[in-house]
Amino acid sequence: MANDASKEESIPHATTDDDRFDLIALLKMRFGDIPDEVTAAISSIDDFSQIDHLILVAANAVEWDEFLSEIRHPGFRIVGQAFDPLSRVMPQPERRGESNGQ
Repeated sequence: MANDASKEESIPHATTDDDRFDLIALLKMRFGDIPDEVTAAISSIDDFSQIDHLILVAANAVEWDEFLSEIRHPGFRIVGQAFDPLSRVMPQPERRGESNGQ
């Protein structure tokens, strides 16, 4: 059985319309209406790893422009405050040695 599991992991997942639909649905939930050119760009993606990556970006990007930047220039740059969806709703902890101005 272990051989079957390792074979499954090595077989690439084919991109389906459902995968693309999931990404578009996530974008609509997070950011509202999606421009037709973005929908068209997503529809043309055949690489599942790229769709998978964009789902991760869509789930974590704070602003729409951050997602657009990633779809225009794909990469694995989802780091820092730009991809912290809680950064605007939760106060940041005070670092040791910093004064709060009081």
